[in-house]
Amino acid sequence: MLIHGKKMPLPMVRKCCGILPLESGFYVLCLLSILGCAANIAAGAWYLPEHKSREPEDNLISMSMVMFTALSTIANVAAGAGAYLRRPGYLQLSIVFNSVFILCIFLIAVVTCLFSPELKKSQFLDSAGNITLVVILFFAGAAYSLYYLTVVNTLYRTMKDDGDSAIPI
Repeated sequence: MLIHGKKMPLPMVRKCCGILPLESGFYVLCLLSILGCAANIAAGAWYLPEHKSREPEDNLISMSMVMFTALSTIANVAAGAGAYLRRPGYLQLSIVFNSVFILCIFLIAVVTCLFSPELKKSQFLDSAGNITLVVILFFAGAAYSLYYLTVVNTLYRTMKDDGDSAIPI
């Protein structure tokens, strides 16, 4: 995007969560993301052994969620390794791949809410309070994901500008 002939950079943060130094906060957010992904994988994989008693759509949704969450976990581990090893290229790859994987995870969440036969049978979304909870959690997850990617991008740009890497990337 160009504004008055200059490239508009992505936003940067000075401190993570307003109080932590950038790198320490990045490690906290990275660990939280990895733990969240592990919980999502466990929840998605929990019902996969019962695949014969479930609708094919629900199995596909669970498998897709587990697959994209596992890929996001790998990208988060790569980001953590990139920060630890001072390799900004790892952070850059993590930003690119995690952006795609997070988008896919949110699309799967929307598909689950709209088309899952198992969710329709449970009547969970028949209550206005539950629908509100799902919408709030959806936006909270999106806000966290955007903030996490912003912190990773800031750390990447800081490392790139500092030139801590001996290898040109």
